[in-house]
Amino acid sequence: MTGTSIASIGIRPARPEEARALAVLHTRTRTAYYTAGGLPATELDGAERILPYWERAVAEGRALVAATSEGRVAGFLMTGPPKFDDVDAASVRELQQIGVEPGGWGRGVGGLLHEAFVRRLHADGLTDGVLECWEANARAQAFYARHGWRPDGSRRPGPLGRDYVRLRVTVPL
Repeated sequence: MTGTSIASIGIRPARPEEARALAVLHTRTRTAYYTAGGLPATELDGAERILPYWERAVAEGRALVAATSEGRVAGFLMTGPPKFDDVDAASVRELQQIGVEPGGWGRGVGGLLHEAFVRRLHADGLTDGVLECWEANARAQAFYARHGWRPDGSRRPGPLGRDYVRLRVTVPL
């Protein structure tokens, strides 16, 4: 992402042929934040293990990419119905993934992807979003807080004894 202007980044639906590249990018992003939180990289799944996850998300239209004007993928967004039993899928969407090439963190790509999530919410006539974030991922926690996400009290066990914390946001139409 070095030298790429945020103005040259566009958000578009992911293409089937990009599923492998998305799995590789997802592997890089999660390795960066999990290892920053103390989890050894050897405990994380590689791109081949998560490729079917991305192939399904792309096929279902749940994946968007942030791409440069040259077509290089700089980040991704995945959304969908919430996987939580206590959340009404008719009124809430889950932000399942935002990932940005680690070398491009802090340059606005994540913000563009978050805006795309809000647009998807509104296109579905919704205002409420939900997500889970590993509590040891301080960078993501701060990013979501800046965008109005707040813990809703729900937690589940995560690696290294650090929970996944559920966050919610309401973005008026």
